[in-house]
Amino acid sequence: MFKALKTIKKIKQLQKEMHDVSLAFLALQDVGLMPETERSKAKAQTMHDVSHMLKDVLGGKSVDEAMKRLNSEVKIEEVEQEDDKD
Repeated sequence: MFKALKTIKKIKQLQKEMHDVSLAFLALQDVGLMPETERSKAKAQTMHDVSHMLKDVLGGKSVDEAMKRLNSEVKIEEVEQEDDKD
């Protein structure tokens, strides 16, 4: 049981680090201090989304519930891209 608690604590730490690093990277891109390529932005956004999914699972949500966040964000982004084309 103690080993499981240590593992959960490490996962919580990983989730926080992923969230903080991804937000910092995205913010630095927004102010022009980091190169803003589609690939780097997508990587940072993915890390941010995964950090939220981990937080949701650690908070008691099922994996399916946590994955819904990613699905809805993908749909929103697709709609925004379609709006940009018009």
